[in-house]
Amino acid sequence: MGRPPVLCCYFSERAIKLPRNGTIEETPGYCKAEDLASLFTLSIQSISQLTKDGVLKKRDTPAGKRYNVVESTRTYVQYLRDKAAGRKDALEREALEAEVRIKKAKADIAEQEAKEFHGWPV
Repeated sequence: MGRPPVLCCYFSERAIKLPRNGTIEETPGYCKAEDLASLFTLSIQSISQLTKDGVLKKRDTPAGKRYNVVESTRTYVQYLRDKAAGRKDALEREALEAEVRIKKAKADIAEQEAKEFHGWPV
């Protein structure tokens, strides 16, 4: 028995070897959904959903449709940044809406007190 086949992903000058089952020669820098899922610590279903949503893209390679590791990593990191920024924007919007509600309530109270002061019915 020999060594199991490996998938090599090249990052600049450095090669990362991931164990693979099968004998198909993989294109350097490209990987299957399960390898990307392992790299991102996601499920294969999450990778598929990100692909359907247009976050990740498959490319044609001699071994079939594969994900470019560097491109996928960059787009996934940008997706997470955008998602985090959206969450921050939502929190800021909620804080502003709460501030508006507080000011409106204070204005209503001040109006009620003014009516009572002048003897108007409340």
